[in-house]
Amino acid sequence: MSYKIDLQVIADELEFDLEDVEMIMDSFLENAKINLLSLHKAVESNSYEEILTSAHAIKGSALNLLLDDIGSLAKELELSAMDKKSIDYLKLYEELTLLINGLKDEE
Repeated sequence: MSYKIDLQVIADELEFDLEDVEMIMDSFLENAKINLLSLHKAVESNSYEEILTSAHAIKGSALNLLLDDIGSLAKELELSAMDKKSIDYLKLYEELTLLINGLKDEE
């Protein structure tokens, strides 16, 4: 699954240079992978606090980069964990993982 983005559009919207957005995106991807690992462990252990923390980190970074689909899904995980809702956290984690791993610049 590919989640196509246009880094130039993001750069223009944020009023950044393309090179800066590329660097920030690389950093986002590195941190997102770390947070996804933490999120997966939290989901497996049913730790609402850890789900909330990992999802919050992903949400903030994603929304700062205008990655609204990723940010929205992370927010859903975060708010559900905050309220200790009984939802399919694994399914949402898998969807989030697919979106992050599928990030691809349209070039």
